[in-house]
This record gives sequence, C-alpha cells and structure tokens, in this order.
Amino acid sequence: MRIRLETVAITMIFALIDDGHFSARWSFVLDCENSRDPVPECREFVEYLSPCCETSVAPDESIRELARRLSETYQIRGRDALHLAIAETSSCDYLVTCDDRLVRQGERLQEQGVLTVHLINPVDFVQEV
Repeated sequence: MRIRLETVAITMIFALIDDGHFSARWSFVLDCENSRDPVPECREFVEYLSPCCETSVAPDESIRELARRLSETYQIRGRDALHLAIAETSSCDYLVTCDDRLVRQGERLQEQGVLTVHLINPVDFVQEV
C-alpha cells in the first residue's frame, strides 16, 4: 500500500512540475541508479519522467567535497551522501525521497545547520504543498 501511495504522490509531483508549479533537477546519480534497476517497467517509468527536470546536475568538485565530508564526518553512505551533496550544492529547497533513513539523516543534518535542503517523503510533500 505504501509503495502505491508513494507512486501516486511521485506522479502528482511530476504533474505539478510539468504544469510549472515546481522545478526539478536530475543528476548523474539518478542515471546510475536507474540503469541498475532490474525491473524494466520501473526503468522506463523513470526515463519517461526524467525530461520533466529543468536541469541535469553533472559531477563537480563541490559535490565531491561535500559528499566526502558527509560520509567521513556524519557517516552518510556513498550514494546517499552524493544525493544530499547534489541537492545542497544545487540550492534545492526539497529532496524528495522514499528512503526513510535518508529523510531522518537529512533532518538531523538540517537541525545541525549542515544542510539547508529539506528532505521529505513524496506523500508528505504532496500533503505539505
């Protein structure tokens, strides 16, 4: 049930993006993760949504440095640290994710003043906005 709710919420978020209410960013990490998805239908769905994003973030030194700091200082795992670093260095207001642990880590880092980006579950995002 939760996966269905999150899928509906994500679809709603992309509809809001498509209508111009929000903008989104794509990243090299999302490309990598999507290419490894073993479910063809899921890969195709993500590929279908990706053009809705306003920009695509490429790797750079500021992302690498922040990801390294998040990993070494705050014990954030590799790709999670990259997602956070990309959102933060790209001045995103929100990082929408279904990963509860990442949301909790992001909230902790935001409370500590390490990050300004707000991490949120897609269902909560739709309810909030």
